[in-house]
Amino acid sequence: MKAILKRGLLLILALCSYAGIAQNSILWEVSGNDITNTVYLMGTLKFIGENEYVLPKVVEEKLKASAIFAIEDQVDHHAQHELNKAVHLPKGESLATVLSKEEYAKVQDFFNSEFGISKKVFKKKFSRLIPLALSITMTRLSLNEGLKFYDIELLKLANDYQLETYSLESIEREAEALHAFPMKDQVVALLHSIDNFEKQKSEYIKLEAAYTQGDIDKVFEYTLHPFESNQVFVNKFYYERNEEWLPKIEKMMTEQDAFVAVGVSHLEGDRGLLTLLREKGYTLNPISIK
Repeated sequence: MKAILKRGLLLILALCSYAGIAQNSILWEVSGNDITNTVYLMGTLKFIGENEYVLPKVVEEKLKASAIFAIEDQVDHHAQHELNKAVHLPKGESLATVLSKEEYAKVQDFFNSEFGISKKVFKKKFSRLIPLALSITMTRLSLNEGLKFYDIELLKLANDYQLETYSLESIEREAEALHAFPMKDQVVALLHSIDNFEKQKSEYIKLEAAYTQGDIDKVFEYTLHPFESNQVFVNKFYYERNEEWLPKIEKMMTEQDAFVAVGVSHLEGDRGLLTLLREKGYTLNPISIK
């Protein structure tokens, strides 16, 4: 009897373990609610070191089989111009006017010691970036290699496959979300990043590894950057945009086979796209990328 109970317990544990693995992916098939088209939702990293970059074959196959490809916003000269404006402080302002004298000196010294960037070069190339953008730049520089951007790589493939391409919002909407993050909170987060940069670097390397393995649970663990743990930022930059995108994604799903790619952090949480779709009655099945 004890042996039977033990085997039963092991079976339950095995099933629970399998279910946990089965719910863990960066690529999901969306079905239900009488949609007859094949729809995929993928969470992407904004950037990754080019040596770590990998695009799983199954992603290419699902994308090629689709008719519509959608990403967050446009990838063109207009978008680049608008985003460039959004990540820079207004004319006449710089980090020297946003930070205290001591804080500004701390940031300059950090860039010099960590990246070998002189105060003169910092003032010319980096001093007008908003703190949020500067913190992201720090992560990019720490990789010490060329970068790959998943949305751009997927868009290239979609164009090669002659898919219809759409954006879920205008670049101006993303810029608005960035501007909603209070400057004082950005400063606090930037200084926190500098004080904890060694840990932040190692965490991003782990994030890259988890992402390329399709381990979304691990990715969510490592995305707790000081900006992303700020509730104002999470609400404005992720949740509110998710809720605006949902009806657009639903409309797309009823029209043709679709492949939708958004930043992986947009899938997370009780107002993440995975939860929002499930709450609307859709079924989400993970696709193994290994």
